[in-house]
Amino acid sequence: MAEKEALTAYRGMWDAFVEAAKVSDPDASDVRRFASGQALRLIVNALYTNREQKEVILGELVLDPKVTNLAPAGNPVNVTVLDCVNDEKWLEHKASGGLANDEPGGKHRTTATVERTAEGWRVSSFILDKAGTC
Repeated sequence: MAEKEALTAYRGMWDAFVEAAKVSDPDASDVRRFASGQALRLIVNALYTNREQKEVILGELVLDPKVTNLAPAGNPVNVTVLDCVNDEKWLEHKASGGLANDEPGGKHRTTATVERTAEGWRVSSFILDKAGTC
């Protein structure tokens, strides 16, 4: 049960980020529904930066998450997720149209911590390694 709920929160965080990035909305409520702590700060800061630079992120993000650790084993409240986040087709665009730069996306090894909170499962932190790491 914990594994499924943690993966649902993890996917939910990325889905919420993809939706918020279409309009660079750092106040998107769904992001807060699935992320907290460092993970929430990373996403909100990225959305603020994109809004200030008049950029949006459009396209498709591909995930393939796997649970690698449940702690404690008997009644997990902390789950580690390993993923290869593929943003090859999720690219920054100028809000006025056209690509913001000519940097291609890539496949990023990503490690996330998902925690059970009073409000439900939330991604509390993640590390998105550079493109080409998986």
